[in-house]
Amino acid sequence: MIPHRKPPNGGDTRPQIEGRTITSVFKPMKQGTHYRPGNVRTTLLLIKMFWQLISNIPKILKLRSFYSKQKRNPEDISIIFYSDNLDEINGIANSLRSVVPYLRAKGKKVQLWGSAFNSRTNGVVENNYVVLFPRAVSMEQLGYADSELAAPYLVPILKALKRYPADLIELETPSPGAWLVGIAGKIIGIKVISHYRTDVPNYTRSLVKEAWMRRYVLWLMRVFYQHTTPVICPCEAYRKILETEINVKPKFIKVLPRGIPLENFSPIYRKKKSVIRFLYVGRISVEKDIPFLETLWKEFCKENPNAELTFVGSGWYLNSLKENMKEFKNVLYMGLKAGKELAEHYANADFFLFPSATDTFGNVIVESLASGTPALVTDKGGPQDIINNAAEKCGWVLPFKDLESWKAQLKQCCEMFGTPEYEQMRNSCTEHSKNYTLEKMTTAQWEFFRELLYPCSAKQPR
Repeated sequence: MIPHRKPPNGGDTRPQIEGRTITSVFKPMKQGTHYRPGNVRTTLLLIKMFWQLISNIPKILKLRSFYSKQKRNPEDISIIFYSDNLDEINGIANSLRSVVPYLRAKGKKVQLWGSAFNSRTNGVVENNYVVLFPRAVSMEQLGYADSELAAPYLVPILKALKRYPADLIELETPSPGAWLVGIAGKIIGIKVISHYRTDVPNYTRSLVKEAWMRRYVLWLMRVFYQHTTPVICPCEAYRKILETEINVKPKFIKVLPRGIPLENFSPIYRKKKSVIRFLYVGRISVEKDIPFLETLWKEFCKENPNAELTFVGSGWYLNSLKENMKEFKNVLYMGLKAGKELAEHYANADFFLFPSATDTFGNVIVESLASGTPALVTDKGGPQDIINNAAEKCGWVLPFKDLESWKAQLKQCCEMFGTPEYEQMRNSCTEHSKNYTLEKMTTAQWEFFRELLYPCSAKQPR
């Protein structure tokens, strides 16, 4: 895509992430400033993005004229998914990196765009479909180690939009790069919508101390989502949050459940063992309510010392977790896992623990169920919908941070382990996970895109 060249030695100085292969790199551009985390600096990133818009208005208007002359075909629409956090391991990136290649394999015109992180020497293309544009400016993200707010240069994006005309841009994250791409897209004449993938109000309350900054972020989120409608959200719980906290009108909200590549997860990886194993998979950080899981396990182990708790993942709170739990030899830390190794951890767990109240969907819940492992989730956030919508029991929805309720349920899990009821629940988990296939998700998503762009033709039988 666009001005790339083959990498002479990988074109990158970073350790490669499993499953992500650099296929080409951008020509060198001046490396933008990388800032330490800070409240005021977050605003500085937005200012730099708006300066890029202003300084490139002639190019944007020229591209607008080009787009106005393009002929459009309802049967041949082109979609761009844009997210600033593709250059790391997280739920959003993993989901998009599953959905986009699946759509491409079905012959759909889709692209996945983002920004290269500070640790990149150039912008890169991974696996021939993920475009990480050269970075103009970036900042370490507040509350997240090894994560950035990275924003790209606009000129390479404008060149790409000319070479690969788009009908619609879906913004996945309300970050500086998304503001840049979204405003430029609107001026050019491209339909711009958004996807509510991050519970920004709750994250801000968990990670930001200053009250003025929390109010400022909430105001920015309202402006962003109210001007990138319709907003897609994965569950009814977050429809309510979009209405009440972000002030998006109900008619501009579309609920579309997500899907995962179920074929990557299966009970067949399960091996016989004697110890009862609980599992957590995800980012190890405060906003995922890991401190609550610490307290829960300490209390639970007073009466149940023989069970195990395994953490799969990484995050800025990992070292604190290890220090706080150093006396517990039945707590294991496996680090980041992917592919078959990750699938084996899911299948060999007996119960999945997920106390987070900030997840808009919960891919890890579906991955656990697909592996035959029942899940315990909180009554806040998106994961509760997955468990509650099951035809047969495949887990439990428990009161948020209610220590006694969670402790009692862990005890009940140990008591039911190995019973016919438990084995039936494992079968129900696998069966229920089939409601979240990529095929179901992408079919509904694509029809929604067509209806947005061509309301009349979308209603016609094909």
